Amino acid sequence: MAMPAKSPRESPPVRYGLALVVAGITIAIRWWLDPLVGPRHAYLGANIAVALIAYRCGIGPAVVALAIIGSAFFGLFVAPGTDFRVAPAGPIFVAAFSMTTAGILIWLIDQLQRSRRDAQSKAVSAESAEARLRERDSYLREFIDHTSAVVYLKDLDGRLLLANNRAGMILPRILEPASQRSGDSSFPPEAEEHFAVGDTKVLDTGLSQTFEETVEAPDGVHSFVTVKFPILDDQQRIIAVGGVSTDVTELHNARADLERKERVLRNLIEIQEQEKQLLCGEFHDGLIQYAVGAKMMLESLPRDTLPQVFGESIDAAIGCLARGIEDGRRVIHGIRPAELDDLGLDAAIHTLIGDLEGAGIEVEAAIDKAACDSPPAFQVTVYRIVQEAFSNVRRHSGSRRARFELLRKEDTVLIRLEDFGNGGDRDRDDHQGFGITGMQERARLIGGDCRVAFVPGRGTTVTARLPIPVEDPPRRGSSAPPIPAEHR
Repeated sequence: MAMPAKSPRESPPVRYGLALVVAGITIAIRWWLDPLVGPRHAYLGANIAVALIAYRCGIGPAVVALAIIGSAFFGLFVAPGTDFRVAPAGPIFVAAFSMTTAGILIWLIDQLQRSRRDAQSKAVSAESAEARLRERDSYLREFIDHTSAVVYLKDLDGRLLLANNRAGMILPRILEPASQRSGDSSFPPEAEEHFAVGDTKVLDTGLSQTFEETVEAPDGVHSFVTVKFPILDDQQRIIAVGGVSTDVTELHNARADLERKERVLRNLIEIQEQEKQLLCGEFHDGLIQYAVGAKMMLESLPRDTLPQVFGESIDAAIGCLARGIEDGRRVIHGIRPAELDDLGLDAAIHTLIGDLEGAGIEVEAAIDKAACDSPPAFQVTVYRIVQEAFSNVRRHSGSRRARFELLRKEDTVLIRLEDFGNGGDRDRDDHQGFGITGMQERARLIGGDCRVAFVPGRGTTVTARLPIPVEDPPRRGSSAPPIPAEHR
C-alpha cells in the first residue's frame, strides 16, 4: 500500500483520520486472511501498516494506529486460540516483540522524515539566499553602473577585477579582457606607476587613502579625486583594493581659470595703484606747482601802480587759483593719501580717523604698530578696506561713535570696525553694495576674508582677516616719486 509522504499543509484531524482508516483496513485484511495464516502469524502486516502510516501521517498518528492495531490483533487473533494457563509468556513475548519492532520502525521513519525536511529546508534557504544574493548583486551592479564616479576593484597583483560603465566610457580598453589588450595595462607607464604607489600605500596601512590623480583618456586629460580602500575577507585579510574616483576635470579647469582671472585682477589692482601714485605725483609736481607759481606771481604784482580794475581782476584770478589748488590737493588726497607714501599706514589710518571725527563721529581706536609694519602693496589693501569701512560708517550708519581695531596675530592682520547705528533696514536686501563687494574681493585676492554683519537697530560690524605675504611682489612699470610735503 503506497502512500505519498506527509504534507505539512494537512491538518491533524485529517492525518489522524487517515491513520484510523488505514488501521481499520489492516485489521479487516488480517480478519479475512485469518483462516489461511492462523494464530502463528497473528501480527502479519501490522508493522508494514504502521510504517506506512508513520511515513504518510507522522509519528503521532502512527503511535495511535499501532496501539489500535496491536490491541485488535491481540484480542481478535491471539487471545481466542491461546491457553494462557499452559504457556502465557509466549504470546505476550510475541506481542511485545512485534509492537517494539513497529515502534522502532516508527522512530526510524520519523528520523528519516526529519532529516529530509531539514535537508529540504536548507536547500530552500540556500536557494532563497542565493536569489537574494543575485538580487543584491543586480542592485549593486545597477548602482555602480549608473553612478558618475569611476568604480573599480583590483587584486593584490594590480589586475583589474571589476570596473563600472563610467570607467569604460572614459577608457574603453579597460573593460576588454586582458588577453585582448595590446599591453598589460590600460594606462601609460607613468600613470600606472602612480596608481601602484597608491595601491601599495593602502596595502601597507590597511586604511582608506585619498589621492589626486590625472588620467590621459582618448577625449583628453581627466582629473580625479580618488578614494582607495582595502577589501577584507572573513579573516580580516586584505584580498583586494577598491577605488572610487570622482571626475573633477571641470572643477579643476574652472579653478585654474579662476586663479588666472584672480592673477589678472591682482595685477590690475596693482597697476591701478601705481597709476594713481603716478598721477598724484604728476598733478602735484606739475599742475599744482604751476598753479602755485602763478598765484605767487600774481600776489607779487605791485597793486599801487596798476589801475583799480586790473587789481580786482588779479584778486579774482588769485582766488580762482587758490580754489583750484585746494580742489587739486583734495582730489590727490582722495586718490592716494600722501601720508601712506610719506609716513606709512599708521599715519594714513589716523588721518582717516581724524576725518571721521571731523564729521562728528567719536572713534575709539586701538592700532597695533606691528600690524602697520608690512609690505607696501599689503598696506594699500589694508588702507583701502579701512577707508571703505569708515566711509560706510559716515554715510550710512547714523552712529555718533565707533570702535576700531587694527591688530596683528602672528602672520595675520585683523581689522574690526564696529558702529552703533541703525544696522541697516531689516526689509532691505541691498546691503551688498559695490563698496562691500570691493572690500571682500580685495581681502579674497590676498587669501583673506572680509565679513560684514548687519544687526538692525544695533549697528554694523566689519571684520577682516588678512594674511601678510612673505614679500611684496615686484612692481612693473615706472613708479612716481613720493609727493613732497610742501604746499599741502
